[in-house]
Amino acid sequence: MLRIETSSMNAFSNMLKGLVASLFLSMPALAHQTGNSYLVITESNGRLQVEIDFIVRDLGNLLQAPTPTDAPAPTPEQLQSMQPAIAQVIQASLEVQQNAQTQPLEFVSQSVVLHNDGLYVRQRFTSPSMASPLQFVVVRYGFFNQNDKLGRAFFKLQLGKDEISSVFDSSTPIQRFVLGESKRWSTIGLFTQEGAWHIWGGPDHLLFLLTLLLPGLMLLHRTTGTGTGNVTERNGTKTAALFALKVITAFTLAHSITLLASVLDVITLPSRWIESAIALSIMLSAGLNLQTRIQWSPWKLAFIFGLVHGMGFANGLRDLGLSQTYFIETVLAFNVGVELGQIAAVVAVGMPLILLAKTARTQQLIMTCGSWGVLVISGVWLVQRLMA
Repeated sequence: MLRIETSSMNAFSNMLKGLVASLFLSMPALAHQTGNSYLVITESNGRLQVEIDFIVRDLGNLLQAPTPTDAPAPTPEQLQSMQPAIAQVIQASLEVQQNAQTQPLEFVSQSVVLHNDGLYVRQRFTSPSMASPLQFVVVRYGFFNQNDKLGRAFFKLQLGKDEISSVFDSSTPIQRFVLGESKRWSTIGLFTQEGAWHIWGGPDHLLFLLTLLLPGLMLLHRTTGTGTGNVTERNGTKTAALFALKVITAFTLAHSITLLASVLDVITLPSRWIESAIALSIMLSAGLNLQTRIQWSPWKLAFIFGLVHGMGFANGLRDLGLSQTYFIETVLAFNVGVELGQIAAVVAVGMPLILLAKTARTQQLIMTCGSWGVLVISGVWLVQRLMA
């Protein structure tokens, strides 16, 4: 019979409490935190048209004048007064070349637009002319800083029959786009990568799935006997693995259905409702872990709330800018990326927990402490999203 000394158990409990506390302090700030920007290049009247969006909360970093996180959002008048400074930074940091010739960008207009994660300032620029024939375009995106606040830019180039999507980050600030070649496989690879990034960059989806998987730890051991003669036996991982497979499969099927329905505009709901419902789903799954009166099926809950999470995935896919040329491929590739990221997260978190859960008592401790931590974090998210 396996035994754990009281002092060891207390140390383990304190470690879990510290982990929960650190999650509580850090996770609310991470839920769907982006700092993204959007860059679109099109053609009109024989000129290149450049459209770039920066999220309002990152304007301080863009202008090298960081503002406190609790500072109020700029008013429309303040945004208008910032227009010349924003345009100057863009013209100095964004370079577009046609056939190796740099094109100066002339400011056209500024407006405010709404993306999934908040308000953005959009500035439009135009080039004096467009090369003919245009063979390739080179873009140098120079807005990255040490804090990586403006760390990613979703890019779309749409010229004639060519439609190319890409992502700029600090490791790929300069990219060359050859026109007239097939972009099918490069587009599929890009959206697969972005699907995996989305699931890792939005920890609320992962937290929901991992919370539903916590009861699976209780299947690793069973207690036989009565009173002081109780004996804990290890069932092995087969039963727990089957439990995890059912939960993950149900979640995958559900979010795949609503992901496709949402991007096809069959289902349209306000982003605020979707994000709040996602936070509520995490709270409910954590709360169910902490009680024994209500008998519930984790895989059925995964399917029901997976339908809601699928609409959240669709919002992330829309913000990337769907390729109309390869619409089905990009949707499927993004979904495959989500699954790969999801599996990687389950393995990365699940294996250490299985190694720690050597007795029924430690299993219960992990599930209880973990569920309480998730309940608090998701509660904060729900309040934030309802008030946003």
